[in-house]
Formats: sequence, structure tokens, C-alpha cells
Amino acid sequence: MSNVDDLLDPLRYNNLSNFELTDVRSIGGGVFAEKNTLEHLRILDLIVKAYQSVHVPTFGHRIPNTPYAKTININSATSTKLLEPGKGEVYTVDVVNVASEESGTSFNISMTYPSDTGVISMGLDRSSEITPLDTELQQLGIDQSIIVAYPQVLTCNTASSGSVSVQVNIGYTKLQQ
Repeated sequence: MSNVDDLLDPLRYNNLSNFELTDVRSIGGGVFAEKNTLEHLRILDLIVKAYQSVHVPTFGHRIPNTPYAKTININSATSTKLLEPGKGEVYTVDVVNVASEESGTSFNISMTYPSDTGVISMGLDRSSEITPLDTELQQLGIDQSIIVAYPQVLTCNTASSGSVSVQVNIGYTKLQQ
């Protein structure tokens, strides 16, 4: 090892949000340190364990105090992002309700994935007409949660023969940050 600070500098001068979970998981392994570097390795080990204790160990359980709800208003026949996690984030979507003020509007939920050829969107349900009007309809409910992990994006697609006026309510909770 040429310089002990080579180990600590990336953590010293970077915010933890710049690191991927795979970076933290890959630290360690076959490290054969010189005697004078052991204290630095202990510090590095403490930093990694502190990061993991906050960011890794939810094991699919909801993180307390992280439930969110939001309303998205859609006024055109288009694909609209409902939930887009940040780097390293994972959410579980618990409920999606939709209401329309216009007749003939259809709606479906899809997930978009990055790929070598661009973004691919795959439907999670069949497109269905939103009826009755001005009534909130449950699209996703108890025991039907959807996991959305970075870089996935949960989207909805609307179509109509006339005008579109849709309100989407979404409730979600963070599983990993």
C-alpha cells in the first residue's frame, strides 16, 4: 500500500449520497495491511458499518417515518411519471387511486426500465376506462404493492377520444435510501 490516505480520501471528501451500495459492499475482502495502517482500516471499517446501519439493513421492511402521498393532475393523453426513485432508493407503492372528470378516458400503470436501446415501458395492468366519473377508483390496493427501485420509473398512461382531466393519488413508503 503506497499511501494510507488513499483509503480514506474517497470517504473524507465525498458525501455518502455519491456512493452506490455496491461500493460499500465491495469494501473489505482480502486486505493484507501493513502494521501502521491498522488504525486507518479500523476507522474505515467504522465508517462502512455506520453507512450500512443507516442504508442497507431494512431487508425489505418499511423505513419508519417515510410514508408519502402525492396527487398528480394529468390534463393530456400522455405518459406521466408517478414515482421516480433517486440513486440507491427503493420504494413500495401501496395504493394508486384515479378519478376522471371526462368520459372516455382510459388509464393504465406501467414501469419503465433503462436498456441498451433506450427506455422500455412495460404495462403492469390492462388499460381500462375510468368510470364512473368524479369517483376515485382503486387501481392498486392492499396486498398488491409494487416495488420501484432506482433506475425504474413508475408511470401511468392516459388516452381519450376527447379531453383528459385525471387526478392520480399515490401512496408509497421508502424501503431503502
